[in-house]
Amino acid sequence: MKVVESSLSFRAARRVVLLTGISARSSLLGRFFRRLRMILGPVFAASEVFGLKRIAPQPLGRTGFPLSTSVISRPYLWLRRVVGGGPVGRGARALGSVSVASSLGSGAWTMVVGGGVLGLGCGRLALLISSEMNGAGKASGPGAALGLRLVAPILLLVIGLLVVGAGPRLVLALRCSRIVRGGGWVAGMLVEGRSLAPAAPGAGRIGAGSGMLASSPGGRFLDFSWRRLAGPLGAAVILAAAAGLVGGLTSGAGPLVLVAAAVVIVALVVVVWRPQAILLAIAAFPWLDYVARRVLGGFGPAWKEALLILAIVLLLVCVIVFRRWELWSVPLTLPVGLALVAGIGSVVVRGVPNDVGLFALRIIFEPMLYFFAGFLLPKSRQWVKWIVAVFLLSSVALALHGLYQYVTHAPMPAHWIDITEASSIGTRAYSIVGNPNGLGAFLLLGALVSMSLALARLKAVQRIVMAVVCVLLLAGVAVTFSRGAWIGLGVGVLALLIMAYRRYLAPLFIAAFVAWFAAPAKFTHRLTFAFSGAYITKSTEAGRLFVWKLALQHIAEHPWFGVGLGTFGGTSAVMYGFGRLWVDNFYLQLAAEGGLILLVLFLWILLRAAKGLVKSHKNTRDPYTRALTAGVFGGFMAVAAANATASVWETLIVGVGFWFLTGLATSVGFQLVGEEAASPPDHEQGWPAEAQGSERHLSALQPAAGSALDEPAGNASGKGGS
Repeated sequence: MKVVESSLSFRAARRVVLLTGISARSSLLGRFFRRLRMILGPVFAASEVFGLKRIAPQPLGRTGFPLSTSVISRPYLWLRRVVGGGPVGRGARALGSVSVASSLGSGAWTMVVGGGVLGLGCGRLALLISSEMNGAGKASGPGAALGLRLVAPILLLVIGLLVVGAGPRLVLALRCSRIVRGGGWVAGMLVEGRSLAPAAPGAGRIGAGSGMLASSPGGRFLDFSWRRLAGPLGAAVILAAAAGLVGGLTSGAGPLVLVAAAVVIVALVVVVWRPQAILLAIAAFPWLDYVARRVLGGFGPAWKEALLILAIVLLLVCVIVFRRWELWSVPLTLPVGLALVAGIGSVVVRGVPNDVGLFALRIIFEPMLYFFAGFLLPKSRQWVKWIVAVFLLSSVALALHGLYQYVTHAPMPAHWIDITEASSIGTRAYSIVGNPNGLGAFLLLGALVSMSLALARLKAVQRIVMAVVCVLLLAGVAVTFSRGAWIGLGVGVLALLIMAYRRYLAPLFIAAFVAWFAAPAKFTHRLTFAFSGAYITKSTEAGRLFVWKLALQHIAEHPWFGVGLGTFGGTSAVMYGFGRLWVDNFYLQLAAEGGLILLVLFLWILLRAAKGLVKSHKNTRDPYTRALTAGVFGGFMAVAAANATASVWETLIVGVGFWFLTGLATSVGFQLVGEEAASPPDHEQGWPAEAQGSERHLSALQPAAGSALDEPAGNASGKGGS
């Protein structure tokens, strides 16, 4: 890094940027905008609509809240007092304390896992020998292949014996292994800009003779005696081995079902112990949804509903029974509730069929529930960094897949590009999203967040990593050839710089000017073609402008409740046969289908969400969280702008990512309990100190509700024509 900073070209470029910024600020235009900001700042701050006075989440209490919040807070406080403070709550907290302090909770669970693997290996080996003795194995191949078939059962046997023999010592041994320490170093570079690997090279040494761990930082948690196998631990190991043996003796998919059931049980234990782990799953939502739909068959689309139910149950149990954190008021609750009522009113008044109306309501409102998940679930600064890292890794994987499609000329529908562009644009990237507009909009979120982190005053290594991530995501946005995403990118970058990095405004305009002439002609032609006479003529006759005109006519004829939610110009209308035209403007589509009342309430939701991001940015002083809130605000504005040319909020992963990141970034600015501060009074009621420490939240002690909907056929703007 010092070599780069001391080079002549870097110093010259930095001097040019500094002089350009000084000149711009000293110019007449720069002074005009500075004076305008000084005048309009107090005006907007005092405004009821644009001011931030009312955007202040607070722990739910008995007084000091409007009626809409009291309807939720009063029953919550009553249940918290009666159930959480009663025998049920005290018993649950005592059971949690005992379970974490038990041998299973302190590392002996590895022996249970080893017993299951050992039993599975024995069962598979016995099944293989039995099939060979009966002659059934010869039908599957020559006798020489027997050795290959023995590899898997023997490997399971060896692994099971090693895990059972090592016991709790395996945990510390793995922590100090080169592989885990190397992975911690890589993850630390991405998350913190430093290594997360253990510092002491000899921390994992194991004492000999007694079968117990030597003195080490984790020794008191991993202390173990083989005599404990005579108790419940031994019974658990035997039961796990028996279950593995039964699964191994079962031919076909039996072992896979058993393993899947064990994974589900472990996942449930993890999320009960650390509910914020659900946020990691939401951060990796695009790929989890893709895998679930292809592995779970007919149950694939329902995995999101299962996640929602799990989040709600965990919320109720942890805030009412265990009382591990508190519920907070959410700024979006009132406008979301009113908008939902307006949407239902459109369905009822216009006589929309129940299945059509329900699907249309789900498309609009279910992704918003991820705002509540990101806002309410408890999290620390470290958890926020891991969540953002997982989200960016998921985005990079989508971008790389899109770049691969572009390089290999993956097939696409011919109507995604105009006939005049066919010679220059081989294909438009769409990845697993199935739609270039949706992919471009989703990548905008990660691109703006990584750009903000790269510009922030963080460690050099972390900034370099974020810069590389940003370049990959911007390249992915470019090869989607989505004009809406490109326009949204410009709006988002401008909003990001105005909010947090005003010193880069002048260099931005210079870079944009240079990029326009340096970019390949197919990119500039793709953008300028939308303003050409030929395109406007086609669009007016049977394209986007024609449908916009129809939408305006519907708004004029049915201004209050529209023609019926889900019956014109969107995914629901196309799926249920109400038409084949896409409005390609979410705001016009919402007004035409649901009426102006619903549109105004939706704009109110966006306004309150944007104000929450601004307030969060003003409240926090931590460099990382300030950069995160600024980046999410830029992505928020970018996706909102992209929806003016394509209804990308109807693409499932875009809606989930948009609202989830907004809720997450809004919460980080309202830290009322520091990570080093003492736990709230409720934490001292029997919950283990080790578990308490992780719940000292960033966004203040909070809950969750997340949801999703089935992937709409064709996604947003299924013709991909933006």
